[in-house]
Amino acid sequence: MDRDTQRRGRAAVHTEFGPAQAVVAGNALFFSWFTALSECRRLGVSADRVERAVAVQAEAGVAICRGAFDELAMRGDLELGVDAYVAMARAKTAVLLAAACRVGAILGGGDAPTTELLGDFGDHLGICFQIRDDVLPYDPIAARAMGKPSDSDVRNRCPTLPVLIAHRRADPESRAVLRHALLDETEPALALCRIRAVLERTGALDTAHAMADDYARRARELLTRLPATAHVAHVRALALLTRPAH
Repeated sequence: MDRDTQRRGRAAVHTEFGPAQAVVAGNALFFSWFTALSECRRLGVSADRVERAVAVQAEAGVAICRGAFDELAMRGDLELGVDAYVAMARAKTAVLLAAACRVGAILGGGDAPTTELLGDFGDHLGICFQIRDDVLPYDPIAARAMGKPSDSDVRNRCPTLPVLIAHRRADPESRAVLRHALLDETEPALALCRIRAVLERTGALDTAHAMADDYARRARELLTRLPATAHVAHVRALALLTRPAH
């Protein structure tokens, strides 16, 4: 959807094989999700738990599509509030991680409170991840290791969290710079440079990092309610996210 030529350091599927092939491959990935779930039944997981897991996955799939649609509708809108951004990030990204955690708990025999707790953990971790991802293009050092074009959000007119924070704090002149860079500038590299300058002046990157830190902290705190097992330690490691190195 972003028309990026690279994803995770490799040629994007639509670039390497074509848009039609990319759509078909994406559909296959969704179906493989349910194929994996059916294998659990053959391996002895109860039908009741598999049915509950299917419901979680199906609901998550619909929510993810809604989140992606919301992101498309938000393009170019610098008046969005932080709450609207978080709602989009939750639907677009956090829902997937929350569903993975809930499905794992359900299939593993967890009770309802544990399942919901792990779902909340995935939700917080997902929002943290999305904020971290949105900050990367505006950190010159971290942007080199992104694995995708650093100007992707600018080209697609995406008002990500640091840009929204900067727009809210900026003076009229800096707001005009942001608006021109995101909506009217025809050279993405130049737009990215100008946006970075406003983000630095307003302290927007530090605020976005702090929000991500807070979501990671809340995710870790949830896990303190579970027994201190090796499995919980592995999951906790996912929330030990650090800021990009400088």
